Amino acid sequence: MRIEIYTKSDELPQLIEGPIQHSTFMFQTIESSSIGKPYMLIAYDEEGKELGHLLMIKKRNIRFIPPVLSVWYSIQGEGAYSEDCKEEDKIFAAFLEKVFDLFDFRHTFIEVENIEDSRFAYGTLSRHSFVPIRDQRIYISLHSKDPHERLTRSYKAHIRKAEERGVTTCRATSDKEINEALTLMKNFYRSKTRKRLPKSKILFNMLHNDDGTLSEKAKMFLVIYKDKIIGSSICLYEKGRAFLAYSCGLRKSFPLQFPGIMAIWAALDNAHREGYAHFEFLEVRGLSKLRRSYLGAISNFGGKEVGTLRWYHFKWNWVNKFLRWIYV
Repeated sequence: MRIEIYTKSDELPQLIEGPIQHSTFMFQTIESSSIGKPYMLIAYDEEGKELGHLLMIKKRNIRFIPPVLSVWYSIQGEGAYSEDCKEEDKIFAAFLEKVFDLFDFRHTFIEVENIEDSRFAYGTLSRHSFVPIRDQRIYISLHSKDPHERLTRSYKAHIRKAEERGVTTCRATSDKEINEALTLMKNFYRSKTRKRLPKSKILFNMLHNDDGTLSEKAKMFLVIYKDKIIGSSICLYEKGRAFLAYSCGLRKSFPLQFPGIMAIWAALDNAHREGYAHFEFLEVRGLSKLRRSYLGAISNFGGKEVGTLRWYHFKWNWVNKFLRWIYV
């Protein structure tokens, strides 16, 4: 087995289908924004057939008081593997070995998070002295109950009042609507220091197929009031799950129309009507302690927090040993 690393999207080969977090789209999204630098690790067998791939992101953080430069590598989830692959743990271990061979001591820490099965690669991560720290994921179940029944009383009232005032929601179906909504979204995210929006061209292409028709793997929803777009959201879909990737609303200009809430509700309600089992929030991931206010808003939609593990490996071995003594 050999492992190749790609750092530019135009050099990426055709990849097997897998989670959105490890897709070509996510690679292009990170590449076109200031989130970080993407690395795609691809494993091949002796015949050159892809066994799996893993997306890793290099991130930087600069603090002036005190003056600190942090560089870390983030891995979101297990990776993507071929359907006939039965050695995911072994391939994931090879990915980690490659990461340590190339990037060891060039980082402040390496993090691995959002692993679906907490037993996956547990031994591999422990052997590399990763420190498991308990964390929370949040999602909404759509198969067991109507999402409207999960809303808190206040959010039910907000949605009802918005609709009574003439607010409507729909899917964006024309290039004009999509471009107008992308401009709104771009202006909204410009002031967000902890969130990044990809280039409009990347998002526009994501919402369309190669032949120019609308894609069913990514949809944009609009919040309209008096023929004006006051909010929008983008939702991604895979294997029975819907992921809210981006959402925005002119909350200060239209406070009584609740555009931010309606933008999320439009995507959530559509996912339920289309028969998806779970609805997750991609924006929650990676926001650390600053995500708590956003988590509070999500809980009003009936979001459920589920325990998971975040794994950390620091370049100083004594730090890893000390933290493992505390947490393990």
